[in-house]
Amino acid sequence: MSRSISSRQKAALERLIRIAQASTGQGRMTAEFLLSWWNAPNFGGFDMTTLWAVDSEIAADMVTVFSLVAKCRHFPDDIGYDEPFRRIVQKWRPMTERANGSHDQAVSVNAGT
Repeated sequence: MSRSISSRQKAALERLIRIAQASTGQGRMTAEFLLSWWNAPNFGGFDMTTLWAVDSEIAADMVTVFSLVAKCRHFPDDIGYDEPFRRIVQKWRPMTERANGSHDQAVSVNAGT
């Protein structure tokens, strides 16, 4: 398992994080994608056909981040993205976050630790 992230992957992830924080349809769909990595059981999954609905640049970044997830085998907070993901949860899933307690507890259950 590697925590390394290439500059290309980092740029794609950070673009998606910025988009996910916007109050737009593209932001909502991007947030769904990112939150499915962070904690799908509590924050929802990602319908792969959503790729058809996002701008092509966003879809390309999602593909890049998907390959990052497959390779690094860590949650985003394990590679330094805890706060940006918490902000996405606060924006798009505030009731879920309160209902489930802290994300750390949810992630540890999800990760099997």
